[in-house]
This record gives sequence, structure tokens and C-alpha cells, in this order.
Amino acid sequence: MLPSHHVGVIDAVVIGAGHAGLAVSKRLVDAGIEHVVLERGDIAETWRTQRWDSFALNTPSALNRLPGDPAAADPNVFLSRDAWIAELEAYARQCALPVRTHARVTAVTDDARGGFVVTIGDEETVRARSVVVASGNANVPKVPAAAATIDRRIEVLTTGTYRRPSQLPAGGVLVVGSAQSGGQIAEDLLDAGREVYLATGTVGRFPRRLRGRDTLVWLSESGWMTQRPEDLPDRAIMRAVQPLISGVGPRGHTLSLQALARRGATLLGHFESADGYRFRFADDLAQHVRFGDEASAKIRQHVDDHVADRGVVAPSSEPDPADEAAEPNDFRSPTELDLADRGVRSVILTTGFRADYSWLRLPVVRSDGSVVHEQGRAPVDGLWFVGLLWLRMRKSGIILGAMDDSAHVAAQVAARGVSHRPRAAT
Repeated sequence: MLPSHHVGVIDAVVIGAGHAGLAVSKRLVDAGIEHVVLERGDIAETWRTQRWDSFALNTPSALNRLPGDPAAADPNVFLSRDAWIAELEAYARQCALPVRTHARVTAVTDDARGGFVVTIGDEETVRARSVVVASGNANVPKVPAAAATIDRRIEVLTTGTYRRPSQLPAGGVLVVGSAQSGGQIAEDLLDAGREVYLATGTVGRFPRRLRGRDTLVWLSESGWMTQRPEDLPDRAIMRAVQPLISGVGPRGHTLSLQALARRGATLLGHFESADGYRFRFADDLAQHVRFGDEASAKIRQHVDDHVADRGVVAPSSEPDPADEAAEPNDFRSPTELDLADRGVRSVILTTGFRADYSWLRLPVVRSDGSVVHEQGRAPVDGLWFVGLLWLRMRKSGIILGAMDDSAHVAAQVAARGVSHRPRAAT
């Protein structure tokens, strides 16, 4: 509920109680800004409902700190889905953050007085001077148009509905998409002894560890994570999917297409179309293997250059069979597959998510569903975003970015809240 002293207009509403929304809330609490965090479900709802049972964070605990958090007891551990949810719940509780759960925002409109009207459910409204949208950009699954012609007797799931191998009917499984979710779900299925077919895409991959440390720790220290859009040689990089890597296991592990093939997965090219049980794939598997290997080589070179430039004392990288470059021309795959003949009875679409801003009734949503902002600041005064890919820099879209981006946005919200607050009578 709203703070007990709330009268009329609250300083700010934060929409979403994931890691980004909670980070902003902590900053606002520290600044003495009256606000409420509205969450459609429970704290960390997206982590709860759109992650499978064996999911683990892809970043080590050293990189997952939120404002005011102490250093992790074990900086090298990769938290499971449930452990991360528990951490976010504890964070909200220990910081006394004003989170209201099961409060779905159905509309945000201009109140014609320089503030906003936030509608919760069907009728309840809250007026606020500022709104911070922290609902993320992974709300609705992206489903390929070709999926509409898959035979209805085949069970079709998405990343958001897959939980564990045992929920699937017996038989083989086709996983469509080879980015982080697709690669990790393919491994989950292989671990359970399932026959796996993987339709691949153009996805880079990272070694899990280099020169004695986690690769993402090196990238955080080298400045790679703080690259801004204007620093990039080609802004098309901003549209690239997250690289293939896994946090499953004591220290996580490298994941590559060739490693999945060695484990028994049948690799395929890009999924093109379906006609009942008959699926068609592009003849581009070799290109996808090559692209992943080239991305890994670039990251290894980046880390080596950083070590040399800074004079860091670091051991050589440990041998990692999953990171060994493959000969792409050795990879051949069928361009057509009859799922009935292969005994494949399930398809999992790991083709990503998109944001849903249908409730944001302000002139900031583009025709493609993306939002207009400049480093998180919308062109509508008093509206901000956090937790988006490339909001301000490369790390903005992952947990690591919440520390800096929350400070950037909360400082502006605080300044606006103070400047618009009515002066007390003298």
C-alpha cells in the first residue's frame, strides 16, 4: 500500500519489482523520496515465471550487487533461479522498500498537471509526480510466424513455459534458437537423456573462464561493459542477442555448438518454416559455428590485450575443450526434417521476448513496440526507464548495470520531486 502519510500526489511510482526496480527504490529511500513500487505478481516475478528449474544466473555473484548490498560471501558462485529470487526478496525486506505486490499497472496517463495517473487493475488510481518504468523488455514471447503451421499434435512451448524435461511427452525435442536460453535448455534436456535437435542462429559465444578468472569479471574491469552506444564502431552490435554461456555448475561452464554436438545434439540451421510435422531449415549451420568461434576468439584477444596493457599478472588460460574452435565445414545438417519420423513430439521456441508497453499511454512508444528515451529519460517530463538493453551502456541490460543506472535515474527523480513539492506555509 501507499505510505501512511501519502496525501493526494506521491513523488514517484516505480513499476516493476525486479532487480532494476528494487535498485531504484533503494536509491529513492536513501534520498527520502516518497514512492511506491508496483509489481504485477510477486517480487522478481519474471525470474519466477519465465525461467526453467535448472536455470542459474550467467554472471557470478561478484557482479550481481545492488545498492547497499555487502560483497557476496562467495564472489565466484552462480546463483540458481530460486536462490536469486530469495536474495531479491531479502533485499526488499532488509531495505524496507515500499513494494506492493499483485498490483498490475493497466495504464499510465498524463494528469495534465505535469504529473501522471497510474491505474492499478480496473479502477484504482495513484497520482505521481514521476514514474520509473522498470518492467523490463522480456514480457511477451517472440513466436516465429512459421510456428502457426506446426501440427497441433506437437506440444509447443516457449522459454517462458518450459520448466523441466519431465513436463514434455516422451520422445525427441526440437529446440528452436541457440542463444543463452536455447543452449542451456538443450543441455538440460541432454542431461535428462532426451534426444535433442537444435535449430541454430547467428549467436556469439564466450569462454566461461580466461586467464584464471571468470571472463565477465575481466570484461567488467577492462571497460568493455561500460561501452556506450556512441563508443561502438557499428551500432548494429546493439541488436545482437546475448552470447552463449552458462552459469550451471560450481563455476559455470563454456557452452558451444560443437560441445552440444559432442554430447549428442543434432544441430540444424535456422528454422525457416513448418508444414505439419515437416520442418525446413536453412543451410547455414557452418556459418553459425564459425560466428560463435570468431566471437570467442575476439573476447580472448580482448582479455589478453587488457592483461598486457595493464601489466596484470595472470596465468595462462586453462584448456577448455568446449572453447576449441571447430572446422565449420565439418558440420552438415539436413534442411528438412519430418518430426514424426524422428519421434519428435515437442518443440521449444527459445526465440526471445519483447516488451509490452500497451499500458503506457504516452507518446513514447514506437510502432515497433520499443520506447523513446535518452539514457533512460523519456521525452515526457517525469518519465524514466531502467533495466533496458543499452539504456546507457553495454551492461545496462544485465544485473551488473542496475548499480549505475539506478543512481543515474534516481538522482533525476529526486531532483524533480524536490523541485515540484509544494512549499510549506511560513
